Amino acid sequence: MPLAPDRDEVIEISSDALSVAVRARRGARVTSVLSRYDNREWLRQARGDSERSVLPYGAVFTDSDHFGWDEIFPTVDPCLFPTEPFLGALVPDHGELWQLEWDVMDSSPSAVHQRVSSDRFNYTFDRRLRVTDATLRCDYECVVDSDVAVPLLWVLHPQFDMHVGSRVTLAREYETVLDTTDAASVREVSWLGNLEVERDVLEGGDRMIYLQRDEEADTATITDLSGSFLTLSWDHQFAPYFGLWLDRGRYTQGSVVALEPTNGFFDDLARAHGDKSIRYFEPGVPTSWWVEITVGGDAPWKSS
Repeated sequence: MPLAPDRDEVIEISSDALSVAVRARRGARVTSVLSRYDNREWLRQARGDSERSVLPYGAVFTDSDHFGWDEIFPTVDPCLFPTEPFLGALVPDHGELWQLEWDVMDSSPSAVHQRVSSDRFNYTFDRRLRVTDATLRCDYECVVDSDVAVPLLWVLHPQFDMHVGSRVTLAREYETVLDTTDAASVREVSWLGNLEVERDVLEGGDRMIYLQRDEEADTATITDLSGSFLTLSWDHQFAPYFGLWLDRGRYTQGSVVALEPTNGFFDDLARAHGDKSIRYFEPGVPTSWWVEITVGGDAPWKSS
């Protein structure tokens, strides 16, 4: 049986090294990932009371306050569903999980299990968060109630707060990446070995970067000049593609990077289906995947 928290309740789970806060209901947004090594808050925080605003279903995501971590599913860019049994149905901007009411199935001081169901696309989506030492483990499961397999696009969307000099590094080396900021004019650009918002994004702008379709990644790390770090790792078998969204004041205050593993290439469910670069969910069969975030206060090396 689902629990019955107050509508605006925020649930905190924690260990001696890490504290995580998540909304119980609307969107199940993760609102805080706080490292207790040095009190480093890794997620962009809301501006004032705007986090309480509720937009109608199907609203444009950028009309909402940008903060925290949302699950994007089953598309990023709005599109028409490309296959039966939902052929032609409008899939709203940034999907629908950020606007739906979730249920809290279970919670404890170190873990919370939440669930949401879609009447529009007939799926049930579960997320289990557990904090152990300095690591947050996120286990996902989705079941589709359909007679046929359907393509569904999932993207992690944690908006990490970047300090001056904070850099993103990846575990592998790459020669080039794709700048998909303008989806109609994708550009191949050199990979400099890392990303830094102040260096790589014009003030007041944003950028979207994807690894090449055939390039592999399963780990990304943000490191501050102080040595504070956050490492994101994910289930590469489920999510073989990886994007990075960088914002320098266009939609957020300050500098933000979203590390975005995904099971589709790239932001449009219909486009990914047409390019045969999207995972299908089999009817009635649970599809599972995972993400882990680990924080620390003294990186083996520091940004320079």
